[in-house]
Amino acid sequence: MVHSDLPGECEEAGQLMQEGRLMEAVACYDRALASSPDNPALLSNKAVALISLGRYEESLACSLRAIRINPYDADLWINKGIALDKLGRSTEATDALEQAVAINPCNAYARALLGIIYQNLEMTGKAEAQNRKLQELVFPREYAWFYFITATFLLGILLGGIMSVEGKPLPVTMGSAGIIILFFGVICILYVRARRLQIEIRRDVVSSPSQESGRRGRGRGSEAAALLLLVFVFIAGTGSGIAVWQYFR
Repeated sequence: MVHSDLPGECEEAGQLMQEGRLMEAVACYDRALASSPDNPALLSNKAVALISLGRYEESLACSLRAIRINPYDADLWINKGIALDKLGRSTEATDALEQAVAINPCNAYARALLGIIYQNLEMTGKAEAQNRKLQELVFPREYAWFYFITATFLLGILLGGIMSVEGKPLPVTMGSAGIIILFFGVICILYVRARRLQIEIRRDVVSSPSQESGRRGRGRGSEAAALLLLVFVFIAGTGSGIAVWQYFR
């Protein structure tokens, strides 16, 4: 998988990959590696470019070198697994992808690849188990927004009701409201984390670094929009709580 924590001089490589000029991108990574030979991000992105070019032996060599530098990066093991699988070394590929899953159990792409290779090796039981874990990762989070929005609206109703009660001491009212607002803040944090994990799950393994950077930019914008939506729903819930309390009063 690609890495985007690259030196400044390698921004050109991302553009070259986006344009499909893979040979030039590899040359760009080689120039950067001449001055920074132990940068695993550079080695990883060069490995991705080499996979796209069908130069699997060279990609494997880059991946192995990157893993020696940083053995705790799941993406490097994924690149190794892809290269091994393309070389027809499926059993070794499963070992690499199992290592990626051990490092990052939430990496859905590694699990998907592992399930496919298990299936190709006629290891049906392991393939089915891997696919079940993949479904557990992906599908519940597809509907996470609904649960977060519902919880936010209900908190807003509760806050509106508390603020509308007459005769309660102000410290009690403000304290209760503060607790509700604190819970709302926790919901916002969890919602952003859930969205980031979902983006991570959907990330494409063979994409250019510039595309990855663009996704991060769009992701930040969508996070801001999501938080604004939560604030709007919270305010709407508060207004509804006030209205409901006054109606029944």
